[in-house]
Amino acid sequence: MRNIEIKAKIQDINHIISKAKELSNDDKTIIKQHDTFFKVQEGKLKLRKFENGTAELIFYNRPCVLGPKLSNYDKVTLSSNVVDSLVDILSQSIGVLGIVKKVRELYIVGQTRVHIDQVDGLGDFIELEVVLQDQDIETGQKIADNLMQALSIKEDDLIAEAYIDLLIKADA
Repeated sequence: MRNIEIKAKIQDINHIISKAKELSNDDKTIIKQHDTFFKVQEGKLKLRKFENGTAELIFYNRPCVLGPKLSNYDKVTLSSNVVDSLVDILSQSIGVLGIVKKVRELYIVGQTRVHIDQVDGLGDFIELEVVLQDQDIETGQKIADNLMQALSIKEDDLIAEAYIDLLIKADA
């Protein structure tokens, strides 16, 4: 699976929420997420728990650069009866890198998932995930660029790192 992603710090959350609502055809969805990141040699491996007890195990690899970038990922949905055991096994076998807790407002704009994230210990961010549908990378990047303009996302606000990397830097 592939998408084009950007992440940026939010300067004016009310403006961003207003614009996301305007561009979206649906109401927002609120998602509370608890991501446990595991130590791996390449990419990122996380287990994302949801309030209902289910989870997703997600592996992704993307360059740590500013602006729209290709993210390759695989994920599997886990039923609530295996989540805690899997976290224990992965923690013991490869170790935990850290935990990211956030509340996400999700808006869908065309083929793009617009995430407005309130991340514990970091603040407010916006993520765009353009889900590629048999399209080339350039098409996805153009969609991301256009949405960045529509949402008033400035290049100075772009962030290259994942939330877990920002948290690790903040703790250092």
